[in-house]
Amino acid sequence: MPAAWRTWRGWIPSAVFAALVCVFSGCDSAPSYPPTLEFPQRSDRLVLRVPTAQPANLGEAGRLDAELGALDSLGGLTLDPATVSAERRTTIAQFLESFGSPASPVVPHEAAERLGLTADRLAEGSRLFRRLCLQCHGLSGDGRGPTGQWIYPHPRDFRRGAFKFVSTGDGGKPKQSDLARTIREGLKGAGMPAFTSRSEEERGVLAAFVTYLSIRGQLEFQLLASAEDEDDADIKAFARDRLDRLMMDWTRAESVPEVAAPDVPDDETRQSPEHLAKVRRGFELFMAKGITDCATCHEDFGRKNSFRYDVWGTVVRPADLTTGSFKGGNRSEDLFHRIRGGIQPVGMPAHPTLTDAQVWDLVWFVRALPYPRELPDDVRKQVYP
Repeated sequence: MPAAWRTWRGWIPSAVFAALVCVFSGCDSAPSYPPTLEFPQRSDRLVLRVPTAQPANLGEAGRLDAELGALDSLGGLTLDPATVSAERRTTIAQFLESFGSPASPVVPHEAAERLGLTADRLAEGSRLFRRLCLQCHGLSGDGRGPTGQWIYPHPRDFRRGAFKFVSTGDGGKPKQSDLARTIREGLKGAGMPAFTSRSEEERGVLAAFVTYLSIRGQLEFQLLASAEDEDDADIKAFARDRLDRLMMDWTRAESVPEVAAPDVPDDETRQSPEHLAKVRRGFELFMAKGITDCATCHEDFGRKNSFRYDVWGTVVRPADLTTGSFKGGNRSEDLFHRIRGGIQPVGMPAHPTLTDAQVWDLVWFVRALPYPRELPDDVRKQVYP
């Protein structure tokens, strides 16, 4: 490393420093992982149940493991992999060897090719992941990369198999196109950057590799979590059954049809009586207890701090809907999916009983919410008293 870089290293934030290294040293020429490198066995805690009590505040960067370790004392339930017998962990590790290595990833299932999880695409995705994503998401997709532990909100841990921004309904897996969209657009208000300069093909193979890391990691999670329920003779059969189910879930996600969004109203249409009536109906649904309960979590339309635990055991805050910026995307379709299918990993419920017209009324209200002039007079007085 040049002497000037060593001098800068002391004061340039690590993520920025990594980007500068890429610019000046040519990250595009980064090789694949060494062929002898293996995925490490999981050593961090598994969050099996989060506390029911509402947390008092957000977590802190750099304290993830300490905060997860405190969940049990708060009413949650975690599992330290070190408490699983060495024999059981060896059996699990032997099964996971069938997923290959960082340099040669493979999904050992007949459905892999149908999902585009072929060896050549995964190898290319792994190479790109090492160059672009490992710094935050870590070698195994655990969200504990060199800079990841110092970012808040924490980078996504793919191994839980849970994703927040999906288009496939109630708690389902994402389509790979959902993952590719997140890679392209990034996550507003989080440390996830937008990779708009990367080609569609590159984003596609990255999405495939994230899918691979998620399948492998979730399988490891489930095998460790079930360690007390399965004897050694059954663990491999249990693993094959779990893998079959995971592959079915990912395959099912790809078959979910796309939602056709109505045209976004222009300035003139947004002031029309017809559109204002939709916004008013959306407001009434938003406030309706026992029907949507939106206002229960998004108190004062999200302006009031109201913290929750997510399935990863970290603390999140329901979105402030008056800002007009949504982490998972600002498209009308994005809002439709969040309302229809919920955001299961953070406890936002799905609303399967609403009609499509009702969901779209909610979408138009949420889109109008940040702009007082786009709200009907009676609604505006309640939102902005």
